Amino acid sequence: MSQNTDRSADGAHEEDLMSMEEQALSQTAFILQERGKAQAAAALLDAESLSFGSEEAWNDEYVYAQLNVPGWLLDRFENDDDLRQEIWDVLQPVLSRHGKSVDGLRVGPALPKVDKYWRETLSSRLSDKSVTNHAAKITNPNPNLRRDGFTFESLEEVRVYEALKRTQKALPTNATIAIFPLPFGRPVTGLSKTPDFLVARAGKVGMIEVDGPHHRARLAADMSRDRQWKDSGILEIERILVEDTTDDSKLDNLVRTFLTRLKERS
Repeated sequence: MSQNTDRSADGAHEEDLMSMEEQALSQTAFILQERGKAQAAAALLDAESLSFGSEEAWNDEYVYAQLNVPGWLLDRFENDDDLRQEIWDVLQPVLSRHGKSVDGLRVGPALPKVDKYWRETLSSRLSDKSVTNHAAKITNPNPNLRRDGFTFESLEEVRVYEALKRTQKALPTNATIAIFPLPFGRPVTGLSKTPDFLVARAGKVGMIEVDGPHHRARLAADMSRDRQWKDSGILEIERILVEDTTDDSKLDNLVRTFLTRLKERS
């Protein structure tokens, strides 16, 4: 008789079994990735859970699926109709395969984990004296997006940071780079901005921005901001699309090309 008594009939460990909601969420993410919808697939990595709700509508019941995401990410989902549509187009048939019929998709805040000491915890956070200029635009940091003492806004930014670290490690110590994630800056009078990354190499400073699909509709605004940074002395600006962050090899090439251009700038 087998010693693996902790396995279910299909051979899976009990601790590996997932709820239907988690299965549907993960299957949707993988299908999106297979279809080349990397940005939508990556967005689902930040969703904490999937739940269902219903309400009366025109004397009928409207059943919806709800993506529960951290509060700091709500705007990212709510302001991107194309992103939600891409997810819904895959999630609906996946749920149908699981025997769940839904009429629409919503996004809501994931409920924070709290205990009876929540007042003390919140008071401590509100009075925290350790806040610095770094990541000042992040009002509700996600612990899962912290690396080396830095807090990032998205998994895509973490990937770019890791690519910069890989390049930094490969360079000789006398020709290395300095990486500044999410520094708070003031490029012109009366305007404070937080670039995703400032990178210094050989006495020259460049910038990397990680752009989602919404930036394509704001090209003129992005060009205006880039001009302000360049006027203040930033020599090279690289904009990396979120879909280009899912392949480490491709991302490393983008980072190395950016650093080569920066080094050659006069």
